[in-house]
Amino acid sequence: LENKPQPPVAHQDLKNARSIFPVIAQKDVLLFYPYQTYDYVLQFLKEAGKDAAVIAIKITLYRVAGKSEIVELLKEAAKNGKEVTAFVELKARFDEEQNLYWAGELERAGVKVLYSFPGLKVHCKLCIVTRVEKSEKKRYCYLGSGNFNEKTATLYSDVGLFTTDTRLTKEVKEV
Repeated sequence: LENKPQPPVAHQDLKNARSIFPVIAQKDVLLFYPYQTYDYVLQFLKEAGKDAAVIAIKITLYRVAGKSEIVELLKEAAKNGKEVTAFVELKARFDEEQNLYWAGELERAGVKVLYSFPGLKVHCKLCIVTRVEKSEKKRYCYLGSGNFNEKTATLYSDVGLFTTDTRLTKEVKEV
């Protein structure tokens, strides 16, 4: 038996939002893929790259798409003067060559790239965006069970959480 593919649905709190940041500042947003659209992750990075209040974007990359919009958005953010740091895991089985390629592309675009540590595999999927609001730094995080890969987000069941909860943002900042 096979079910007809269903298009992803919009999240009730994000579907009509002009900007993703005020929504996340107000409350946590939990997404379920592929049932909901992964476009919000792309929107988060796209807005962060263009937003004058954003000063930094930091992200862990385990596996990215072959033609990665995530990488393009990070490169664009660096070009826009944001401090962008990407940790790239080189021990992502079967994707080592692709990860090396994307790491080089990021470095050439001005992104600070950190590589895996010997004997330690980093499998977390984290992104932290730092904005200056009312002269104070505010951190917005995305924590996911799936990779920063817009292609596989349509295939695998994963969850993603957008939050400004200081208990979580503090831990993500430490990582």
